[in-house]
Amino acid sequence: MANGKWHMSNVKWRRFALSICLLPFAICHLPCRSDAISDNAGTKNGDFLKIPTDARGVALGDSVVSMAQGVDALRWNPAGLGTLEGKEAAATHVQYYQGVFMDNVGTAVPLEQGGLAANIFYLSAGTLDGRNTLGQPTGNFPYYDVVGTVGYGHKVLSRAEGADVSVGAALKMVQEKIANESFQNPAVDVGVLVTPLDKLNVAFTVRDLSSNSANFTREMIGGASYTIFNSFTGAFAVNDANDAPLRFSVSGEYRFPDYYDATVRAGYQSHDSIDNSLDSQIPALRGASIAGLTMGAGFAFRLPTFATLKLGLDYAMAPFGALGISHTITVKAKW
Repeated sequence: MANGKWHMSNVKWRRFALSICLLPFAICHLPCRSDAISDNAGTKNGDFLKIPTDARGVALGDSVVSMAQGVDALRWNPAGLGTLEGKEAAATHVQYYQGVFMDNVGTAVPLEQGGLAANIFYLSAGTLDGRNTLGQPTGNFPYYDVVGTVGYGHKVLSRAEGADVSVGAALKMVQEKIANESFQNPAVDVGVLVTPLDKLNVAFTVRDLSSNSANFTREMIGGASYTIFNSFTGAFAVNDANDAPLRFSVSGEYRFPDYYDATVRAGYQSHDSIDNSLDSQIPALRGASIAGLTMGAGFAFRLPTFATLKLGLDYAMAPFGALGISHTITVKAKW
């Protein structure tokens, strides 16, 4: 009788997993406007907090919320730190559009039934031209943002108890500086990650909870991912932010474990309407219709003299129509 109950439960989970795989295709056919503008657009601070800080996350978009691993989980879903198996360190450089660039460095260490991580994020637009109320030049002034984050994830349930369940939280301190003005405000992320089957992950996270004075954009992201043939993982997510309409994202990641653990990735996320690019060096990426498309690749290898050290390199690009194209490179070490 017990085996019969287990069989019925397993069948239900497999049906659910099949629904997860088919749901992205259903989302793509929803009668929603991806170019809608929220009434709250432009009313929140800290828009840069939405920018991905790793190449894998850029390529997969918000749907990585249920796939985030290691130190990358600190950005997407701190509950992912509850599954950390080894030490990690990562460094990312993002060449954003219009001359803006970002750097992010982070590390993560496993603890009993969990993991701890920290990172530092820096964004700079270089110097901006200053002008007075009459429009006369007053000289250049600097503009930059810095975010320091610490997070912890903990595994609270195991498969023997029904499903692997991890929860996590992250505390970040945000500093914004423009000219002689500087502002510091805290924010908090919380998340949960559930793995009811070996190949199925379901996640939910709330990002950038802050005080009314900070007024950061609050995002609630829920998603799921499922792996088939032990090589391909499909994922989807829904993002409800309080300064934008509902966003949908889908992505896929295919691994070639026999070829330096090579991986190719692609994703798509609904977005606001923008214009075509006039000066993109890649003609195929000039159309505004493909804005929201992301893609990337990566590989990892072990050094012969350091068998326990695994190095990885990931790259991602994201076209933004008339704004340009962003390029992201992440270097990672695991041991």
